[in-house]
Amino acid sequence: MKRFLPLFILFSIVKSIEGQQLFIEAGKSISSFNYKNTQGESLDNLHKTNHVFMSLGYRKNIITKNLWLNLSGNYNSYGATGSDIDLDNYYSWDLTCFGLGVGLDYYLYQKKKIGIYLKGAFSTEFMIKGTQTLNKQNYDLKDEEDFDSPFYFFRAGAGAEYKVSNILTFFSQYMYGNGGLYKNNQGHLKINDHRFGIGLFINISRKSTETAVIHSQQSTDTARLNALERQLASNTEKISDLESKNRQVDSLMKQLTDKEKEIQDIKATIARALQPYSGADLIIKDVNGKIYVTLGNDMLFTPGSATLSAAGIDAINNLGNVLADNNDLKVVIEGHTDNRPFKNGSMNNWDLSVKRATSVVEILAKNKNIDSKNLTAAGKGDTEPIADNNTIEGRAKNRRIEVVISPRLDQLTEQIKN
Repeated sequence: MKRFLPLFILFSIVKSIEGQQLFIEAGKSISSFNYKNTQGESLDNLHKTNHVFMSLGYRKNIITKNLWLNLSGNYNSYGATGSDIDLDNYYSWDLTCFGLGVGLDYYLYQKKKIGIYLKGAFSTEFMIKGTQTLNKQNYDLKDEEDFDSPFYFFRAGAGAEYKVSNILTFFSQYMYGNGGLYKNNQGHLKINDHRFGIGLFINISRKSTETAVIHSQQSTDTARLNALERQLASNTEKISDLESKNRQVDSLMKQLTDKEKEIQDIKATIARALQPYSGADLIIKDVNGKIYVTLGNDMLFTPGSATLSAAGIDAINNLGNVLADNNDLKVVIEGHTDNRPFKNGSMNNWDLSVKRATSVVEILAKNKNIDSKNLTAAGKGDTEPIADNNTIEGRAKNRRIEVVISPRLDQLTEQIKN
């Protein structure tokens, strides 16, 4: 209870005064000891040690706008290490103190969000925990007469601040301190420390709080208005994009419709061109935007041969005349056979299907109005039967040439993808 009494007193003082700012600070301190015994002899070979500190307090603007009074409660640590070569001793100290401080901050520069100030402070501190290590022995200093007295400290330094909002201000500062015991018993102890801290000033004055709320509301309203304006602009742009895309879709749909009509017209033209050969050996159909013309091998080739008959050449030339009038069509000629082994040992069904497809392509390529790069020959052998190979009729149907005609939709497909 005794150690919390100073903190209670500090907050009582803050509560009784109409405050403007609270602050909290934490950071690193580098301390060193300067010790002399009762004969005035110094303890040599002492080294600095690193520690932490924390401060919590109150600030109030006084006299001028550049001068601030601050009251604080401080949690500090101090220490040092050293050795005595002659006595072969190693020693160190580690002190933890709580204190009350008062100080003044004077601003040299304040503009917009930036401020630079000088700082001076005085504090009284009480040791709440302390240890001394001599070689491998630890000693509790709490009840030692030399450390029974409170400490005093004078500190001076400078700091810089950045105003985050009307409520919060970030600051960073450096302080150099020099202090000692109010009462020296068997020796004379001085403590020096360098403190590097960061913290926050919290504005608690009513006027500033109300201003901050107004500014916050204004900022919120402005932000909402800006967001609505951006959303309106974005929606307008999206509507324009959608209208443009709708026009593109309408154009693409018209092109697709035109292609479908073109396929139907070509199909009808092919049917008229091949009318003399209509019958069981000729099938013309359209599936998924493609025209499939199936010609039986018996009407085109002699059995076991890849050479077109005179009637077959006429039929292919008639088909070529239609293709020549529509030179933007892709044409794939597929050769198909039944599954009976080929009697000629130097050739099999694959070879025969390829050669028959190639024979048809060669006839079509002689038509100067047909672009040869649109022609493809493919041999399928007996891999894609359309009837039962166990019957004569089925095998006859499977021996065929299929001409697959499709419009070149490269550009249209690319537009659809985009």
